[in-house]
Amino acid sequence: MQKRIQYLDIIKVISIFLVVFCHFVLLSETVPANILMVACWSGVPMFFMVNGALLFTRPLKLEKHIRKTILIYIVLVAWRLIYLFTVGPLCQISPLGFGRNQILTYLFTFGSLDGIGTGHLWFIEALLAVYLVFPLFRIAWDHQAGRKIILFFAAFGILMTNGLTGLQMLLDALCAKGLIGVYSLEGLEILNPFGTYANMLGFFLFGAWLHTAGTFKNSLTAQRLLGLLLSAAGLLGMWGVKWYTSKNPAWDGILLVQGYRHLPVVLLAAGIFLACRGLKIRNRAINAAVTAVASRTLGIYYLHWIFGWMLVPYMALLFSGFNIGTNLLKTVALIIPAFLLTLLLEKIPVIKHLVTG
Repeated sequence: MQKRIQYLDIIKVISIFLVVFCHFVLLSETVPANILMVACWSGVPMFFMVNGALLFTRPLKLEKHIRKTILIYIVLVAWRLIYLFTVGPLCQISPLGFGRNQILTYLFTFGSLDGIGTGHLWFIEALLAVYLVFPLFRIAWDHQAGRKIILFFAAFGILMTNGLTGLQMLLDALCAKGLIGVYSLEGLEILNPFGTYANMLGFFLFGAWLHTAGTFKNSLTAQRLLGLLLSAAGLLGMWGVKWYTSKNPAWDGILLVQGYRHLPVVLLAAGIFLACRGLKIRNRAINAAVTAVASRTLGIYYLHWIFGWMLVPYMALLFSGFNIGTNLLKTVALIIPAFLLTLLLEKIPVIKHLVTG
């Protein structure tokens, strides 16, 4: 069994916490709540960076990788089926109300069914897309020229999504002030060979590069300071984007549109990654807890969605008002049962693949 890398485990724990924090929100309309919510957009990109860091530093066994990719698809289909018969009834929607073709499309081609909330599964779909092209990049990784190509595609994928989004926002702002006419960059999407998930492929490749690059200025202190500065710039930038788009500096109950496609999230995710890189946990109990959660983030990711629909409506009735504390409590209340059920399921043959991939 491959030895775990502590700082990557730390990043995974931060990431799953951010992901669960921004689902089933119990927050008041305050500026700190808004800042915390925009921070959550770094969670999924960091998951991709960790995956890249791990996969690019392991030998490529093509047959094993193909089996793993197929398994990701099968598990995704299985969870879509589980959600159909759990989230559906919890939302008072009967699976019998859908036609056969609707259900087949929903299960096997990533379609949607009215009332069956599965929007969070886009992460697994993106991961599947990245796994499909990974062998090509992994083969190139062992060559100096190949690594330069990989870095180019990492930058290209992020710029063709996050960069174009930022540039379009700038053009729209100038247009709104009457300084220029209407310009749309939508046609440039044709130059993006990786389509919808190009930025996630970029984060995946970027994570491999950051993981294997030398320490910044040969100093962990300098590297962590750089990471903190990038994180702060990214966080303030994301807050600024949300403020600009919603015209409100406080949390307004509405998620940022295309939150993963804004440039500041790149700074935030990279900053947290650099700040954490090389971190070691001295306390054995804390290290054991971090490892336990980090090794079960997939199960927590899938299961917290069901517990959210089960528990949060009742939790909301317990509070006279919402704030950051109530949302933190909700986050812990979803992670703990999802973690415990993952522990149980991973001991059952075949079923364990639902939570271990």
